[in-house]
Formats: sequence, structure tokens, C-alpha cells
Amino acid sequence: MDDVTVRPATQRPTKAAPASSFTGTVLQDSLASPAAPSRTSATLVTFTPGARTNWHTHKTRQVLVATHGTGMVQVRGKPGQILRAGDVAEVPPGLVHWHGSIAGHLFAHISFVETDGPDNTTWMEPVEEAEYRKVAVLPG
Repeated sequence: MDDVTVRPATQRPTKAAPASSFTGTVLQDSLASPAAPSRTSATLVTFTPGARTNWHTHKTRQVLVATHGTGMVQVRGKPGQILRAGDVAEVPPGLVHWHGSIAGHLFAHISFVETDGPDNTTWMEPVEEAEYRKVAVLPG
């Protein structure tokens, strides 16, 4: 390739995230897929209020760039961390975590993942509703 490739938004269909790995309504827009020699994928993920991922890990680093609203990322056994537009969260390989919107708020982020094949993400159980409600609220 010797030129810039532009993929118009109208040619990237939005899809619903699979209910087996997410709670609530979550929409995904693929922005970039790995094309050798690159291993990076980028996905715009939009979470409706209360929506979130299941607990999961990645074999490689994940970078979340918050683009809209208020959300959260939480590592298992640690307090959740609020994410707002412009915030960037780096998740190291192998760390059990979840991310999504906080109660009552829409949230979107771009997820960048360096993939090493189709099994880069290990999906686990959903975040329990009681556990989510303990951490996914704005302080004060």
C-alpha cells in the first residue's frame, strides 16, 4: 500500500456486542483490523447506562481511550477507576478486569488491542449486579 486508506463510516456497520460477553446494550464499530505486519485492532465501543463487559483478560496490552460520557474500569479485587472523555487506561496483559458505563450514564471508548490471534481475549463470568452497583456510581 502506498497511499492512505479511508474507510467511510457508512461502510462500517455497527453491531451489537455478544450477550455472552457483555451485560446490557453495547454497540461496536470496528475502526481497524490487524493487517500484517500490524497486530493492532481498534474498536469504538458504546455502552448504554449500566452496560459493561464481563470479567476478562487479554494476552496483550489493551488501551482504552474514553471518548464520551462517564465509565469505569475495574481490576478484580481493586476499587474501580472512573473514566471520562479524554482519559486513557492501559490494561497490562493477563490482568482480570471489566469496563463499561456507570449507572445512569452513557459511555464510549476506543479499544486498541495488539492481537496475537483469534484467542487474544479470555471471557469470564459477568460482573454481578450487586458488585457493579457498589463501584459503578459517581462519588458524592
